[in-house]
Amino acid sequence: MALVGFTLWGSLQTSKATARQSQAQTFDALFSDARAAVALEAAQIRSYQLEPSNAARTRYLKSVNATAAVLQKAAVSGFPPAAADATRLGQEQAAFRDSADRLINQVANQDPASRQFDRLEVQPLYYTLQRDIDDVANGYHSDAQRITSELQHIQSRILITMVAGFAIGLGLVAIIWRVVLGYQRRLVVEADASEHLALHDPLTGLPNRALFQRRLEAALRGRQDTQPAVMIVDLNEFKSVNDTLGHHAGDELLTAISRRLQVLLRAGDTVSRLGGDEFAVLLPAVAGVAAATGIARQVGDALRQDFRLTAGPAAVSGSIGLAIADESSTAETLLRRADAAMYRAKADGSTVAVYDPQLDAERPERMALFGELRALLDGGDPDDQLVLYYQPQVCLSTASVTAVEALVRWRHPRLGLLLPGAFLAISESGRLEIPLTYHLLRLAVRDAAAWQEHNPVTVAVNVSPKCLLDEEFAHQVRSALAESGLRPSLLRLEVTESSMMTDPDKALAMLRQVQGDGVQVSIDDFGTGFSSLHQLRQLNADELKVDQTLTRRVATDPGNAVLVRSAIDLAHNLGLFVTAEGVEDLRTLAVLRDYGCDQAQGFGIARPVPVDNLETACAVAEERARMIAEPSRALTPDAVA
Repeated sequence: MALVGFTLWGSLQTSKATARQSQAQTFDALFSDARAAVALEAAQIRSYQLEPSNAARTRYLKSVNATAAVLQKAAVSGFPPAAADATRLGQEQAAFRDSADRLINQVANQDPASRQFDRLEVQPLYYTLQRDIDDVANGYHSDAQRITSELQHIQSRILITMVAGFAIGLGLVAIIWRVVLGYQRRLVVEADASEHLALHDPLTGLPNRALFQRRLEAALRGRQDTQPAVMIVDLNEFKSVNDTLGHHAGDELLTAISRRLQVLLRAGDTVSRLGGDEFAVLLPAVAGVAAATGIARQVGDALRQDFRLTAGPAAVSGSIGLAIADESSTAETLLRRADAAMYRAKADGSTVAVYDPQLDAERPERMALFGELRALLDGGDPDDQLVLYYQPQVCLSTASVTAVEALVRWRHPRLGLLLPGAFLAISESGRLEIPLTYHLLRLAVRDAAAWQEHNPVTVAVNVSPKCLLDEEFAHQVRSALAESGLRPSLLRLEVTESSMMTDPDKALAMLRQVQGDGVQVSIDDFGTGFSSLHQLRQLNADELKVDQTLTRRVATDPGNAVLVRSAIDLAHNLGLFVTAEGVEDLRTLAVLRDYGCDQAQGFGIARPVPVDNLETACAVAEERARMIAEPSRALTPDAVA
């Protein structure tokens, strides 16, 4: 009876210890996931600092929600100590998120104080939160190890008791021994299974993000002559597989990809599924960039080979970002760099991109200029930093200025007067070209309305191609005209050939709306694109502008002369009047007049000037246009210049 009683006591203690061990392992895994989620959250913040975009903000919000979900799971577990830890960490995470949100807003607004705010508030909160999560996770990990040790002690005591009770009854001891050992083996198997589930992807069986980061940190600690490298692999065309073959086929494809990558890579390398259709590969030791790039290209080639699924064949490819560790690399920075390189590979359409700080991180001055321009447009430009210069367009038959083209300048408080080349590309890459166009349109029609009574000349405004695809385009034009009081016939919208190519039907519909209001339309930069005659006829434009690349050598290059004369004849046959751009001298102006060109503009006639100097510039332009009617003056060196 004593032997039976001791056995029951041992089994009870074992069950309790096992339950506590399982509980400790569960919370160890939960808080480890929270630690990984917070690290990813910080990584996404850094990614947003490097590449402020909606996609980067979305990834950041997803990582924030993932962290909150893990902590919430621990908070509602029903285990008071874990719930208290999760509540405390949740409060810390909320404080970190609040600071991170403010940092992201500062970065988005190009606030110069963002770096100091990051260093003094966001980073300390992050490191404090990571340390506290580590302490909690390590505490539960230590509990699990201690309980495992207790289980071993209980086994030992039971074993000793069994031996001591051998004399009482060999048969009884044998039965109890068998029962207890079977029970212990089951507990060990269950513990191993729990640990495996906590650190592996349930679909593919690959290591998950938490285990991948552990192995990456170990590789960074153990590096010697060689350097670790990380690849981020994002699948292309995976969504189409899900859409056409079903989600079951998508899961089957992910499993097949995991097997193919495991067979391809070297012993010691780690393939991990980070989530969705994104994989990561850890190369613990590579000889250099060339060796790592070679492995990455093998991975890309392997992914391009068709997969035979139950539902049918599937073809995908991969965009691979590669980052090689340096002496200062941490796991977070290496993953962030590989992720940035992957997005460059995806944008370029290439298979492999190696992290390059010059390509994968925008220059600070460019980011600052973008932020200032965005703030300027959002605030309505109260200091009138964006101004318009006007270049006269002279009618060759009457030698009079009949139109002016509006050209933007930026009176930057720190950099001085900026020409369009310094900031228009930034506005296009940052999706500011539409609000910038509408802002400049209002400035132009306001100025034109002021001089329409005493000098009614047409004002030409360049229109961004994306405006023609904006549903608000016609409304914005009508609103600007209504606010200024300018007659619609005195506004000419200049659109390029290329702007008509993205969605010709929609662009034509937009332009016809404003033409119906009496606004003129001009085809700008003719000769640089590939517009069809059919589109030119459909548009029914008012003006065709011959690009300066053709007009600049019209007086000296017979080939250019043929092209310019053909363009003028084509425009006239379509009922358009012709304006030649880039006229540098009076000889060119005379040739254009002889070819039947209607209007001309360029530095040889008049340069762009502020609105206050426009009257003088128009007088100069008319004087130079009259000179071509007087050959003795037009051919003098001073006149030609």
